[in-house]
Amino acid sequence: MVTGSCLCGEVSFEIQGTPTPIQYCHAERCRKVTGSAFAAEIAAKASQLRWVRGQELITVYEAPLLREPPPYRHAFCRLCGSPLPIALEGTDFVVFHAGVLDTEPGTQPFRHIFTGQNPSWHTIDDDLPAFEEHSPASQRLPRSNRGGNTDR
Repeated sequence: MVTGSCLCGEVSFEIQGTPTPIQYCHAERCRKVTGSAFAAEIAAKASQLRWVRGQELITVYEAPLLREPPPYRHAFCRLCGSPLPIALEGTDFVVFHAGVLDTEPGTQPFRHIFTGQNPSWHTIDDDLPAFEEHSPASQRLPRSNRGGNTDR
């Protein structure tokens, strides 16, 4: 089991099983939501997520579409602002930032995406596969029967 929480500790969750490997997203929106050079994104099956406490404190922000659906959605604790897991539209997965985990996820980083938006002040200096935009469709999370397009 993997556990996570927000900065103030009022919202916490559990993930049964091992989440996906971590991907580093360098897209502008991911940088802005994290305040960092990239977002360390991780995913798990939605059915494996259990909110332990504070679910009523979760707020969701949905940004306007840039090019195509799905919209960018971001969940966070309304008390402290920490990012929290959110359903990835069109899939059976939730995505979240690895930094909110309280325990080791049992997985490691495996790629960079949207490196074409990487800021000039950040150097990618590892040997992980890197993609200028999305990863190839065959490498993204599987779509559910609900449809939709995914960035992950």
